[in-house]
Amino acid sequence: MNFTKSFLLIAVLFISHSNLFSQQNYINGEVSDAKTKEPLMGANIVVNEMKGVGATSDQDGKFSLRVPAGSYSVTVSSIGYQTVVKTDVIVTTSSEAHVIVKMEETSIELGQIVVKADYFDKATKDNNLSTVVLGPEEIRRSPGSVQDFQRILQGMAGVSFSDDQSNELLVRGGSPNENLTVFDNMEIHSTNHYPNEYNSGGPINMINVDLIEDIQFSTGGFISKYGDKLSSVMNITSREGTRINPLKANFNLSMAGYGAIMESGINAGRGSWIISARKSFLDLITGGIGLSAVPKYYDIQFKAAYDLSGIHKLSWSGIYGNDKIFFNGEPESSDDSRAGMADSIGLERADVKQSQYATGLTLKSLWNKNFYSLATLYYNNYHNSVDVIENFTERFYNNSGNLSSSRILNKRPVYNDNHDNGQLTFKSEFVWNLSPSQELNFGGSVATANYTQKLFVSGDSARYFIDGQWSVPVIVPTTNPSYDIRLFENYKTYAYLNDKLKLFDDRMIINLGLRYDYFTYSKQGNVSPRLSVTYYLVPALTNLNFAYGEYYQSQSYPTYGDRYNSEVNRHLKNTHARHLVFGLEHILDDGLKLTVEGYYKAYSDIPVSETFINFNDRMLRSEQNLNLGKQKVYGFDVMLQQKLVKDIYGTISYSRMWARMEDPRLGRQGQNYASDYDFPHVFTAIVGKRFNGLRDKINSMPFYIKYPSYILPFSNDMEISLRWRFASGKPYTPYQYVTTEQHMEGGIKWGQGTWIPTDEINSVRYPDYHRLDISFNSRYNFEKWNLLLFLSIENLYNRKNIATYQYNSDGTVDNVYQYTLFPVAGVELEF
Repeated sequence: MNFTKSFLLIAVLFISHSNLFSQQNYINGEVSDAKTKEPLMGANIVVNEMKGVGATSDQDGKFSLRVPAGSYSVTVSSIGYQTVVKTDVIVTTSSEAHVIVKMEETSIELGQIVVKADYFDKATKDNNLSTVVLGPEEIRRSPGSVQDFQRILQGMAGVSFSDDQSNELLVRGGSPNENLTVFDNMEIHSTNHYPNEYNSGGPINMINVDLIEDIQFSTGGFISKYGDKLSSVMNITSREGTRINPLKANFNLSMAGYGAIMESGINAGRGSWIISARKSFLDLITGGIGLSAVPKYYDIQFKAAYDLSGIHKLSWSGIYGNDKIFFNGEPESSDDSRAGMADSIGLERADVKQSQYATGLTLKSLWNKNFYSLATLYYNNYHNSVDVIENFTERFYNNSGNLSSSRILNKRPVYNDNHDNGQLTFKSEFVWNLSPSQELNFGGSVATANYTQKLFVSGDSARYFIDGQWSVPVIVPTTNPSYDIRLFENYKTYAYLNDKLKLFDDRMIINLGLRYDYFTYSKQGNVSPRLSVTYYLVPALTNLNFAYGEYYQSQSYPTYGDRYNSEVNRHLKNTHARHLVFGLEHILDDGLKLTVEGYYKAYSDIPVSETFINFNDRMLRSEQNLNLGKQKVYGFDVMLQQKLVKDIYGTISYSRMWARMEDPRLGRQGQNYASDYDFPHVFTAIVGKRFNGLRDKINSMPFYIKYPSYILPFSNDMEISLRWRFASGKPYTPYQYVTTEQHMEGGIKWGQGTWIPTDEINSVRYPDYHRLDISFNSRYNFEKWNLLLFLSIENLYNRKNIATYQYNSDGTVDNVYQYTLFPVAGVELEF
């Protein structure tokens, strides 16, 4: 019996033999002032699904509600504050749901206007522009996301994606390394498995959705607190462990791996700890799923928090990931086009080993009702080891096109990279409420990094057919550059100030900020002014938004380097982007929000290689980069977001974008072409429904409906959701096969020709992308434990989306496809 059949059998047994219990459990929570962080006493908390069930927060802002296991929403109200509704409150057997509520003061008087409750966590946002807030349940149930929050963010307005294999975020024409990731106040490069210095994305995220409190994602116009990135800010806050349970455990299993979560309280509720550990097991079932290169990875995430006193809280967070994958290049077993032929090809064997971690201490101090601070000391590190060997192989095919034999003609190393990139950082933030209408936010950071690298890059030989004869070979020699940048040799620092003003009875909110960044390694520094304005046409219902900002980003260490250690790129300027954003936000109904935004981004000082600038000189070899790149991006985004209200939720987003690069090539000045991340049209629609009591209803139906229904995870608490995505084809530069340029293949013979890019950069596009995903989530609450089953089917109608084209050395071209129909199943057990 294979893995999939075993999994389905276990699921059916659980479903068909479950005796469900109506256990009494708790919704516990904390209510605080969003500005001062002080606890709010006397706030009223009501469970919307249960009449007469409510509570009042105590002097510490805490409350507790006893309810049966199930899914709920709670409404929190207090005089002088805008009412807040928290959806997706999940209560499981013998466990509590913990709700954190931050409330914002309002000057609207009763009777003056009907103010709808806030479903969208406005009080937690730095500003109203281009920002969404997601909770763990929104991430868990989203179809096609496989519980990876970055894949959900790919469906937000203004966000594009390059392929199914990565969760990278392409925000409003920006590259995937322009996104700032903040994890528990630590600014880190990535939270993904298999990252690299040029991309904050990866195939799968290390963050466990069960350890998320919330995620705030901003696609532009962010305030001066954030910088050294050009396109977006992703602020991830992990949750604390339970403070009332002696020990709580969760075990999970899915097609991607297995794991466990443990959490408990410390010292009678003064603190808590929580830890998650997960490991992939695809390597154990490789034969059953037909994969030859199987990723192996595991991750650990933890958080401990302790109340040192009534005003000081210390927390310690961390995340660690370890990744391995081995690609063993093998000759194709069959190829009809090569029937009866023999050829030779370079087959690469790649051994990739990576690890990354971040850990830090944060001290939160509430000095008085008008002043609080955050201080964080953390260290993050990324290790990468890649070893690539080429086996130049001769292949022999029989008359049926099947591979009859092969032999290795030459074996040689082509690439080896072993490096560590670590950073030790201290950052502080201070918030001073000067008055009810003015908040001053200021702080800074000092970071020092180590970057060590030993690199081997094999040489290359090329010859060109000129004037009827072959040229003398142009040789790029094998190189072994190395770098050894130590801690405390160079520093990256920043300081910022943001003044938040509320005017005209809180109808207008202004954020005026200034930031300065400096990097001693490149000796580059920049001043970044920021401004954002929100004006409420109808208080708490309709507002206009505007933002302007100057943004700068330093280069990655590899960009500063070159293969000869000549330091020709060491003093590259920081890349610059100017943001202008205009928007309208309107609350249409309870939990239903419409957002429309237009934006303009002007890039300058983008590094461009000298080789590209001299595009027509095929014999030029240069390692120098020049700050000559310029790009303009403009467009508009529309998003309709429905929070879970009356068992319905969903999102519809549409983005229209134009992204053009100024052509820096000699003789082409003044012309432009589509940028690599130009996706003119991106549309995503997500719709979901929660079903209560569905299993009981199906069980009362005829047997020919009842028993076949056990194939799917129907329960009394379940959700079904759909997602459909469309994106314009990604632009690419067409290649042409020429025989007038030949490269040494396998280090032993000249090739017949080579593929070279045409001079029409990004002039054509891959076919348009679209796919449909469906997701099922079911919960079962037993007497002392509970079960969560989930099933997701990606690319339901099996669309063959093209990821790229593979250009072969013999002049042929193959399609490389993205994910076809792909089911993902999983189970979680909680005690």
